[in-house]
Amino acid sequence: MPRRTTVFKSTISFVLPTALVVAGVWWFFSELRALKPNDSTRQMVVIAKNIGVRGVAQQLEGDGLIRNRFAFQLAVGLAGLSKNLQAGTFELAPSMSATEIARLLTKGSVKEVVLTIPEGWTAKQIGDYLERQGIGTSDDFQQVARAHDSRTVLPDDQFDFLGGRPPAATLEGYLFPDTYRVFPDASTTTVVKKMLQNFNVKVTTELKIEAQRRGYSLFDVVTLGSIVEREVRTEADRRLVADIFWRRLAAGIPLQSDATVNYVTGKNLLQPTQADTEADSPYNTYKYKGLPPGPISNPGFISITAAIRPEPNPYFYFLTDAQGTVHYAKTYEEHLANKQKYLP
Repeated sequence: MPRRTTVFKSTISFVLPTALVVAGVWWFFSELRALKPNDSTRQMVVIAKNIGVRGVAQQLEGDGLIRNRFAFQLAVGLAGLSKNLQAGTFELAPSMSATEIARLLTKGSVKEVVLTIPEGWTAKQIGDYLERQGIGTSDDFQQVARAHDSRTVLPDDQFDFLGGRPPAATLEGYLFPDTYRVFPDASTTTVVKKMLQNFNVKVTTELKIEAQRRGYSLFDVVTLGSIVEREVRTEADRRLVADIFWRRLAAGIPLQSDATVNYVTGKNLLQPTQADTEADSPYNTYKYKGLPPGPISNPGFISITAAIRPEPNPYFYFLTDAQGTVHYAKTYEEHLANKQKYLP
């Protein structure tokens, strides 16, 4: 009988450690599986220098890319990759296993494409630029930018600030000009998404509330800002011109913006011709009163802010000379005199 007890105890002593080992191995490999096998959305992950395997593991877990930082550290150690992890920018996705991610981090960072979008460019200009940079085609970008409802091109994203626009409005005006970093194989949809996200960050809730308090819709602010962006250069002039335009609108006086005429004709004239100002388009603010149907460019932060916070002044007219200096007038007679004096 004592002998049987000894055998039984020996069996238990063997089975328990074996079971623990099996359980540990099962846990280890299950934790190395992809966190979200069906989510192949790529993320740009920047790994700083000298943060070590532990720091990398913590960052990846925090970014929602791996299941367990301890399992990741163990896998890296067992694979002998601890000293091979590199700093830089990497393209990773939750559909990758921890092992795949570890090996990618040893191959060197992905070189990003830096995109610089100036204030006042139209969607077409942006599309042409992206094509020159090797990011999709201009037609692809413009097709996305022409979307009336952003959810048709970005179904997983909600941009509340686009609500309340006229049904025919596109994304023109909301493609926020800035510097962006994307991967070489980024789609034009990815660029549009970044621009809309940036707009939402830069044009803060406080600014939107302030616009509403002044009686301006965000769409009207962006539309006016897009005109101001194309009309004058400095922040001070933009605030003055924004006030002139708002008062002309309130008084039922046509804006008579040369920028809107150039938008219609596709020209870039300091002073449009008489024939140009007679072009029959709702965007021609010489021919039609009120704001045009939508933005004529994608304004920057300063022009948008100028439309929300215009600088009160006594003028109703202005013109810009060949050197970019703006000349203001209170009356039409003064404006005509400025034309003769400062325009060729």
